[in-house]
Parts: sequence; structure tokens; C-alpha cells
Amino acid sequence: MGWGLGGRWGVVAWGAACLLAWTGCGSAGVEVSGKVKLDGAPLDEATITFLPTVGAQREAGWTMVQGGSYLIPAASQLGTGQFRVEIRALRSGGSDKAASTDPTLIAAKEIVPSKYNSKSELVVEIKPGKNVVDFELQTK
Repeated sequence: MGWGLGGRWGVVAWGAACLLAWTGCGSAGVEVSGKVKLDGAPLDEATITFLPTVGAQREAGWTMVQGGSYLIPAASQLGTGQFRVEIRALRSGGSDKAASTDPTLIAAKEIVPSKYNSKSELVVEIKPGKNVVDFELQTK
């Protein structure tokens, strides 16, 4: 009896190929963690977003910054390559005129300079495995 691709070994090879595709070929994934400071103090109640600079990369990843620390786990499916980073932290207050005409809106202001979010100059390279990326932000 022949053991070509149509035989038992073909079924085994096909099953192994499916398993590797399903598990990502044994990939451990990408994890990104680090510290974020604003003017030397740990940033709290903020968000950090990693946006791919190349369209073919996987989806963007984001998480909360609490007590100056953040973690994007491997399960988030963040890809590798170059990413633009945006860090945002809104605080109540400010003088938003729209909020004064609509009582359901809460006036808030961004405490992180735009060069770290909407006009971010932060770019990092994410590699397979665990990545530690710290940020020292300055308001002046």
C-alpha cells in the first residue's frame, strides 16, 4: 500500500500544517510594556496607542497607563515593525464653550502636549517577544 500524499502520511502532514497555521507557527507573540513619565512624575489615568506606520502590519494596539506603567499583552495581536505612539491624558476643567451650552458634556483638557499624541513624534520599533519601551515626556 502506498504512503503518498493521499495516504495516512498525507493526512498527518495536512493536520500538522493546519495546527501550525492555527497556532501561528509556534509564535510567542509580541508583548509591550514600560513606564511613562510626564515632567519626571509617573503619568496616571492615560492611554497609550501604538499605530502601525505601514498599512500591511496588524491592527493598532492600545492600553491604559496606570501609576506610570502600561502593558499590551501578547494576546492583543500587536504586530512587529515600526509604530507611531500616541499618549493622551484628559483632565476635567478647561474652558470648552460647548460644555457650557450642553450640561451633559464635561469640559476636559489634554495635559500631554500634542507632540506626543495628535502630532506625535514618538516612533518605536517593536520586535518579536517581550519589548520594554519607556517614555519621558516634557510639557516644556
